[in-house]
Amino acid sequence: MLERYGHGGDLWTAAETFGISKDAFLDFSSNMNPLGPPAAAETILRERWRDIVAYPDPAVRELRSKLAAKYRVPMEAILVGNGAAELIDLAVRVLRPGVTALARPSFSEYEEAVQKTNGAIYEIPLQASHDFLLQEADVEQALAMADLLFLGSPNNPTGRLLQASVLERLAAAKKPVILDEAFIDFHPEENRLTMIRKAAESRQLMVIRSMTKFYSIPGLRLGFIVAHPDRIREMQHQQVQWSVNTMAQLIGAAVLDDHDYERRTHDWLAAERPWLTNSLSELGLIVTPSDTNYLLFSTKRLKITVQDLQAEMGKRGILIRDASLFPGLDNSYVRVAIRLREHNERMIKELRASIEVLGDVRQLEQVAVDHAAQVTLSTGHGQQQQQVDVLQEAVGSSLAPTLMVQGTSSDAGKSLLVTALCRILLQDGLRVAPFKSQNMSLNSYVTADGKEIGRAQGMQADACRIAATTDMNPILLKPKKDMVSQVVVHGKPYRDFDARTYREKYLSEAETIVKDALVRLRSDYQVVVLEGAGSPAEVNLKDRDIVNMRLAGWADAPVVLVADIDRGGVFASLLGTMEIFTPEERDRVKGFIINKFRGDVTLLKPGLDWLEQRTGKPVLGVIPYLPNLELEDEDSASLDRKLATGAFGSSDGNNYAGASQGTSEGQGLQLLDIAVIRLPRLSNFTDVDPLFYEKDVRLRYVSSLEELGRPDTVIIPGSKNTVDDMLFLRETGLDQALLEHAQRGGWITGICAGYQMMGERLLDPHLLESEHPETAGLGLFPTETEFTADKKTVRAVGTSLLYSDAAGRNPLLQVSGYEIHMGRTRFLQPVTHPFFIAEEGSGQEAHPDGAVSTNGRQWGTYVHGILHNDDFRRGWLNGIRESRGWEPLQAELRFQERREAAFDRLADHVRSHLDTNRLYEMIGYKSREAKR
Repeated sequence: MLERYGHGGDLWTAAETFGISKDAFLDFSSNMNPLGPPAAAETILRERWRDIVAYPDPAVRELRSKLAAKYRVPMEAILVGNGAAELIDLAVRVLRPGVTALARPSFSEYEEAVQKTNGAIYEIPLQASHDFLLQEADVEQALAMADLLFLGSPNNPTGRLLQASVLERLAAAKKPVILDEAFIDFHPEENRLTMIRKAAESRQLMVIRSMTKFYSIPGLRLGFIVAHPDRIREMQHQQVQWSVNTMAQLIGAAVLDDHDYERRTHDWLAAERPWLTNSLSELGLIVTPSDTNYLLFSTKRLKITVQDLQAEMGKRGILIRDASLFPGLDNSYVRVAIRLREHNERMIKELRASIEVLGDVRQLEQVAVDHAAQVTLSTGHGQQQQQVDVLQEAVGSSLAPTLMVQGTSSDAGKSLLVTALCRILLQDGLRVAPFKSQNMSLNSYVTADGKEIGRAQGMQADACRIAATTDMNPILLKPKKDMVSQVVVHGKPYRDFDARTYREKYLSEAETIVKDALVRLRSDYQVVVLEGAGSPAEVNLKDRDIVNMRLAGWADAPVVLVADIDRGGVFASLLGTMEIFTPEERDRVKGFIINKFRGDVTLLKPGLDWLEQRTGKPVLGVIPYLPNLELEDEDSASLDRKLATGAFGSSDGNNYAGASQGTSEGQGLQLLDIAVIRLPRLSNFTDVDPLFYEKDVRLRYVSSLEELGRPDTVIIPGSKNTVDDMLFLRETGLDQALLEHAQRGGWITGICAGYQMMGERLLDPHLLESEHPETAGLGLFPTETEFTADKKTVRAVGTSLLYSDAAGRNPLLQVSGYEIHMGRTRFLQPVTHPFFIAEEGSGQEAHPDGAVSTNGRQWGTYVHGILHNDDFRRGWLNGIRESRGWEPLQAELRFQERREAAFDRLADHVRSHLDTNRLYEMIGYKSREAKR
């Protein structure tokens, strides 16, 4: 075992084990900065060596002064030690906890320090299914069970930073918390992420830092701890005198001034981490995302143990860390440092050779085929497939074939065409799944495991009658303000990026994420239908494209190019796009679809013939415009278009107030006037979709006092920026109008952000959402909401007593929906809760949700989709009707049944206007029609 002394970097043991000089090894088992020590270290050793004749400064004043200035904390809050290891031991010895909570896996020296004081360990398991991120619920449990929490941020060996919500909870804890930030300075936003400043003020929080990793000076042993001055004095009394030698003090003070070294380190890591992550993934290894300078990966797919791999790599002069020695990891886990490119390339070469020696030959052949296919696809040269009744295996690969729909512009109808193709393939007996690598949308969907993806991919999965997963949309961009979006990776918020930084710094990492997700889908289904984004002809974006033609290459996908004839210039848009494509990209396009046609198709035929002759590509179909489809929109641009055309509601669109007056009024049915506030940052607007199809409702969107009028009820919907949209209500005067409406006995419903706005205060102390630490709400409920960095995304099920009598049903109405929000609402006074909900499938006891006024006319909830519950929706509408003195109506609309019928209607419509035989030829199947 190379980790004889409990850590990596033991070159002496490696030399004894493998018979190789210790200087001949490439060491990936210890995580030092590969740039080597800053130049100042050499200068100090050369010019100040005579200083070793004197005792070191016992108070380490120069270094502490520089650290205090760097981190803006008092010197009295800093203690410097002989490496982080001494400080770990010292902090636990001073605190002497009975029970210490440790993450599993985590750095072994935490546990060793606890054992020296005869303390017990409470384990907090980190799950691979959560990418080893510590969950807030587990922190709460640990705080209840332990006397001390000792955690790494980033964690060693996973490389994961603690989430902001977890850090907030730890900072507010009433029990001691030690954070080990030994590797946080490898993150370019260290100054924002570190908890040092909070630790200097807190009597409970302590932060340990190492200087040996970042500055590559492990032989000097140098670290420091930041805590409240009272706690620092306790540790000083226990510390061995002259713990920090003279050279360590001098070099530590000098390297802090080398800002160019910091910049070069961050630039190196920003390029090298995604490259190494991708290279490891291409070998079939399962790589955990990392926030620092090392990577944890698993050999589970290859059925190789880390011990065998470590031995084989050692023979080749490469040292890797056996991560199975970290409690909580099995014998497939390996940790490697990220080094310079030439070192990383050699490591990958020897790793590939070692895997070939050790691995399951068939498994390795599969990985090689998949990797070779991806390389081939990226050059635009796909493998020929024969048209047969069963799925063909390209070069022996089990990956399913693909088909890609791209558009000449945004809103060309790609999402609905993919939905139609998914249902057509399903109807024809194939297991099919949708895929969109990157989606930008404020209208999201929550998967069964509580992850967030684009609404369109959730809808497409529903059309396939399969459960949606984040592999179907691994990257979701949710705009927060101009040029800034929240990046959601595999269903969980990653961070906010402006457009330039996202493109320049993150797309290389995103590429790996996208490829891995697509391979998993192609392994599980018979066909995968891909959707592009925007236009594939944006020449300024093509070199880093992960959504259109480069993705088609990775997937060896035949491409169907779609154009919206409603926009005008349909032939110019198709031809212009083809002209911008490279020859390889043009070869990948197998045909065109003209979408949303209105009129006589025979008048279009001369243009179709010209297009086919000019490009050599067939027109696969002209799809007529399909009104009143009753499937949800993905973004507000689509919503605006539908509102402008009145394309909602029953067959004549009469449920939307912008449309002409319809038969309902002509038949004397009283219509409820329901106004939805059109917030500037409106999200999840599909919450109100069922109301478009209720025969006694006239729904309208409003954004001004003039448009509001005197509705029966107002809905305040979801928002991506609650504070800014609350300020919008104030700026437009809609806030006062809503209060007056409530005072008159009017009905108001708030969903998610709308519910938050109905409270007394919106608190944003960390400025996560806005520049306003506190914003007054409408004051309709005695609540306040504080925004946190963690996002709650769960499917919810439960019950409600609200309006059950009006629904004419049993006392308890069953409800379901989903939650997506980043705020926590507190009740300042007792309130009545309209719902009792729990996470779907969790087995947990239901908890109260939302608030309702004493007269039942104003209510709010965190549950998106609450109005999709047919009986609850009818009970609410009947309650409004009865307040007007009108007779209640029976619940007739079954929205989910209509939605399922809409999928079939869309598929039948597209099938009847599309050359499906050619489409099936592209993917290697015979169509249903061709088999007859």
